Amino acid sequence: MMYDFRGNQRNQFHPRIYHILYMVLLLTRLPFLSTHFYGYLHSMSYRIGSGIDFHQLAAGRQLWIGGVLIPHHKGAVGHSDADVLLHAICDALLGALCLGDIGKHFPDTDNTYKGIDSKILLEKTHNLIEQKGYSIVNIDSTLCLQAPKIAPYISAMQQAIANILSVQLTDVSIKATTTEKMGFAGREEGLVAYATVLLKKD
Repeated sequence: MMYDFRGNQRNQFHPRIYHILYMVLLLTRLPFLSTHFYGYLHSMSYRIGSGIDFHQLAAGRQLWIGGVLIPHHKGAVGHSDADVLLHAICDALLGALCLGDIGKHFPDTDNTYKGIDSKILLEKTHNLIEQKGYSIVNIDSTLCLQAPKIAPYISAMQQAIANILSVQLTDVSIKATTTEKMGFAGREEGLVAYATVLLKKD
């Protein structure tokens, strides 16, 4: 016999009853779930990609970051305009779909890309993603450099990137930090950008 907390006698079901009830629920609910819920989940395909890029800093060069020209006594050195943030985003987009990296698609041995605006490279990369049937859900990125201060330019960077990728401003996160004067970035010898993207199958 079974009793409740007041000491009253309760009916006791054979364990087999619970097994049968479980099977009935499973068999009656499963077709609906597999057709509507599981089918919906499997029809959705998400891919995550990460990218990282480094560039030296040198006097006499322009400093392009996130598609924005930033006044500074040093600029990034590279075959293109050396936009470290856009390059990291390109790598993240390509990596999400296993398409290689930016060097594979836009090699620094090709004079076609000599001094090219990296916004063009980002647009070309975005076109590759669209051709594969994917669209961007969101981007999260971090810049690492000692100087100059990036905060005043973040909104303009978000706008430039969002316009190229046809996403909302709120889909493009850009953060910036220093290394507290440690390492090559702290010595203002170079800068780094990290990017993570989420793609969704259209």
